[in-house]
Amino acid sequence: MRLRILLPAPVALFAMGLILWLGFLPLRNYDLFFHLAGGRYVLEHGFNPVDPFSVTGTAGWVPHEWGFGVLCVLLIKALGAAGPSLLVASLVAANVLLLWVALRRADAQPSHLLVLACLGLISGVQASTWIQERPFHLGHLLFVLAVLGVQVWRQGSARVLWAFPLLGLAWANLHGSWLLGPALLSSTAMGTALDDRTPASLRRCGAALASALAMFLTAGLSPDGPRIYLYPLHHSLLSSTQHINEWRPLDLDAGWSWVYLLLFGACLFVIGRARARRAAALLPTLVLGIAALKVQRHAPFASVLLALTLVEHARTSDAPALSRFLSWLERPLATWSTGTSLALWPTVLLAGLFALNAGAPRPVEKGTHPGIPLPVIQTLRQQPPGRVLNRFIMGGPISYFAGAPYKVYIDSRNDPFPAAIHQAYERLVWSEPGWEQALDAYDPDYVVWDTENPGNLLLDHLQKRGGWRELAKANGWVLWARERAPEAPGTPQRPATASGGG
Repeated sequence: MRLRILLPAPVALFAMGLILWLGFLPLRNYDLFFHLAGGRYVLEHGFNPVDPFSVTGTAGWVPHEWGFGVLCVLLIKALGAAGPSLLVASLVAANVLLLWVALRRADAQPSHLLVLACLGLISGVQASTWIQERPFHLGHLLFVLAVLGVQVWRQGSARVLWAFPLLGLAWANLHGSWLLGPALLSSTAMGTALDDRTPASLRRCGAALASALAMFLTAGLSPDGPRIYLYPLHHSLLSSTQHINEWRPLDLDAGWSWVYLLLFGACLFVIGRARARRAAALLPTLVLGIAALKVQRHAPFASVLLALTLVEHARTSDAPALSRFLSWLERPLATWSTGTSLALWPTVLLAGLFALNAGAPRPVEKGTHPGIPLPVIQTLRQQPPGRVLNRFIMGGPISYFAGAPYKVYIDSRNDPFPAAIHQAYERLVWSEPGWEQALDAYDPDYVVWDTENPGNLLLDHLQKRGGWRELAKANGWVLWARERAPEAPGTPQRPATASGGG
């Protein structure tokens, strides 16, 4: 029996597979590089409300997720290019392991097969995010920690409420989903008050609401200060946000969306057949579950609550029982899952990979996916600093690999750039009326652009206008430099900012 604890549980093997897959992937997500550029800048200069990477980001630079960028930069110094990949692998694996714990705690005697199926459905919803080196992995993990805290509170512990403000402080500096923490705790408390209206229960719910408020207020201890309280609303109302895919309604062309709808439907079916329903679970689940239909960015979080609510109500539901074949699988799965190790072997594997890369760290350039046109950006870095007209997705790689002196026109941070710049960028991409005025207003020294449609539209126009020469071409991207006449002494300098033009 003592040796049994050394055997990996089924979910531990799953986590180890994720670590081996994600830990060896090259760096590929464009957003990662603006986080790296920002993290490096914060470590070297601290926080600066003036955007250091562009002259067009006149709305100001507030790195809400600065903690992720700093963490990745420090890991790169220690582990080389593998740093961000191993961070993502660690976060995803930890998220899966904690989800297993949370699902098993959702009911006193849960079906292991049901728990495994629910974990599979959550993974089906979240899997599309796994290969992206972005801070939402921290958001997913912190959300599960908040769920575990809520479970402990619902089971009668009041001490756990002290942990929520600290969790909120970390969350607000790591990922923009921080508002889900106080929303989860407060809505659970209100649901609990509906389930049990005794004076003792209402006092417990009042204490939970106070903890949720404290969790909300501690978010103000971030670079944005108290303005962060309105940031989620402000960001969601930006016209440019509506064009970002993850902020759009559920995309039925994506396979994971159908997994989410399947989970949503199964949850509603089980709730509908349950003999007892708990508002403490239903209130946050239905609010976030419906919100995810409108904004698909919320689906990875909502899927967790849907699965937990399904497991919690399954035992009192009149839903059809498991088939004989599935019932036959329940016993060996329960035997395998009970008493075996959950985190031991994933931790050992991660420790080995960390040690391996710490001993021989690779340069970031060697571990970057070919989709990032490094020859183009490296050629740019060899030129005098100046203004770069670039595609939206390429701003981050330019800021990281070339440096802050090469001012990008726009990047996927979105917030620093006013609506006029976003509109001018669309005119430049699609050669819509006003594109020439937008180009002249910015007066770029360089162009980093893709050669495939619609990128070729602007390049064809610039070629006809003349005055540009190609410096580099790689992986479907080009670097063009403007051919300028030597400036006479006393020539006025260009303004420090650039309007959208048009």
